[in-house]
Amino acid sequence: MLERLKARILFNKLLGRPNIDNAYKMVDESDSWYSTIKTVHDSLAQITKKPHRVIEITSHDNLKLKGIYYPADGGSNTTVICAHGYTSHAEREWAFPGLYYLSLGYNVLVPYQRAHGLSEGKYITFGALEHIDMVGWAKKVNELTPNGKIVMHGLSMGGGILLNLSKISVPNLKCLIVDAPSVSINDFFTNVSKEVFKRGHEAVAARAKKRFSKTFGVNVGDFEALETVKECKYPILLSAGSEEHLDGLFDIIKESNPMPTDIIILPGCNHGNGMYKQTALYQSTIKAFLDKNLN
Repeated sequence: MLERLKARILFNKLLGRPNIDNAYKMVDESDSWYSTIKTVHDSLAQITKKPHRVIEITSHDNLKLKGIYYPADGGSNTTVICAHGYTSHAEREWAFPGLYYLSLGYNVLVPYQRAHGLSEGKYITFGALEHIDMVGWAKKVNELTPNGKIVMHGLSMGGGILLNLSKISVPNLKCLIVDAPSVSINDFFTNVSKEVFKRGHEAVAARAKKRFSKTFGVNVGDFEALETVKECKYPILLSAGSEEHLDGLFDIIKESNPMPTDIIILPGCNHGNGMYKQTALYQSTIKAFLDKNLN
């Protein structure tokens, strides 16, 4: 009985709709993340002055999902769809890179994943259903720019979403940019359960995963990115900070992926801040990757 209660608490705590206003919240100048967070908020102020509108799709399970669409100046047939991280504020997370993509002449679409912000949904599924939602967003872009080109860029959970999507043939999707991806829903439950409950955590994690499968109609074990990528249909750029120590994981993904895989490790950077601390290297790497795969 106690294990069942713990599993229910774990499930709801990890997957329940979050307060996204906590993501990229402004910090004091003494905080080590101050310059990064300031750049986030400055960029948000800039990008919201650009022409934009809210667009909407309906998910396969009948949720209304919303995103912010920024058309490029002068029009473009290339669109970057951005997949945000776990419990994140989509517009804040993608304001800085979004400005860069607009400067390259691309449209930018920033969807709120299910159970985040403007989008409906009671639960996050950590990629199990979100990767299907991203296919829906690509369909919407294809309606906006028929015969155009699509790039997808995901960070953290968003990167994991794209790795799960990578085996699906999506019309006009040309390549994927994956930053510091999560790679396993199974490990997500196991690791958090171990950290929170310690004693008896295996049984709690097992019950939580069983609840996950029953609630969403999927098998947790089907979302192992290191397996999914073996059927990948797209070139991938993998990016992470050197402090994340993802080099070995990236080597495994590159070896498994039948499509070309580029890797960039950003010196002195941690989770999600490489685009801010190593901006020139990060942006030049992305541009070279896109020039190679879009032209």
